[in-house]
Amino acid sequence: MSEMNLLFLQQITKMFLMLLLGFIAVKVKLMPASAGKGLSQVIVGVIRPCAIIYAFQVDFTRERLLGLLLAIFGAALSHVVLIFVTWLLGDKALHMSPVERASMIYSNSGNLLMPLIAFTMGQEWLFYTCAYMGALQVFVWTHGKSLICEEPQIDWKKALGNINIIAMAVGFFLFCARIRFPGVLGQAVESVGNALGSTSMLSIGISFATIAHLDLRKMSRVLVVALNRLIVYPLIMLAIFLLLRLNTLLPGAQQIVMITLLGAGAPTGVVITQIAQLYDKEADHASLIGVFTMLCSIVTLPALIWVYETVTALL
Repeated sequence: MSEMNLLFLQQITKMFLMLLLGFIAVKVKLMPASAGKGLSQVIVGVIRPCAIIYAFQVDFTRERLLGLLLAIFGAALSHVVLIFVTWLLGDKALHMSPVERASMIYSNSGNLLMPLIAFTMGQEWLFYTCAYMGALQVFVWTHGKSLICEEPQIDWKKALGNINIIAMAVGFFLFCARIRFPGVLGQAVESVGNALGSTSMLSIGISFATIAHLDLRKMSRVLVVALNRLIVYPLIMLAIFLLLRLNTLLPGAQQIVMITLLGAGAPTGVVITQIAQLYDKEADHASLIGVFTMLCSIVTLPALIWVYETVTALL
């Protein structure tokens, strides 16, 4: 196992233990189940925007700008491909429910991927995770919400007015304008953003602890969702990225493509549970899928890195 694989395994395990802590805290009544909603609002409205803006606090260079454009292309391509594959597989072949199909498409690239990349690769590479998260926010609040709610119309205003999209616009402006936060202000924004991993995992644990009814008869469908989200879909994207030779286009493209690939192979996004809760659409089932894929990713994400490193070394 490479050093990168080991670091990812350690960090994912640590984050799952945080999730377990949130679950136990509710079950033994150390905190009320209602705490989850307030914590989610803090994450969405404060912590994640700070993490995004601080990710752009790097020196502007032509190479970084081109790398960001490559990451945006890879992220957008991933979502388009996964939406199409899910339409063929989940809708036409497997007849999955809207929540199950959305769970196969949209990953936890913000709450999970950003802390993982920051811990294992450092601040310099965290910059590129914003591309996948930005694409996800646009797609999930347009196509994703429309899919889950079974609505033909797309709310573009809500999608583009999302606080995370605004944070990315602010961060990108600061990056291009070469504006860096002064010492204490920068440290404050960084410290708040660093709480993203722990608070997100606590939030997921609390959400899982508040499931009103766990239907184990649906576990076979959860397994199918997990198989596609964690194994089949990232391997499809790996093949496409390598066929397009995206990992050879720029200096550092190898790492940028790996970050994008990890976004495509991350567990189901918390946002799916949040949308399901908001619109009363199989919220318990969505929460179970999220926690189960999170648990499985302890094995699948390090394995995905190993496959990527092995295949690219042979080409």
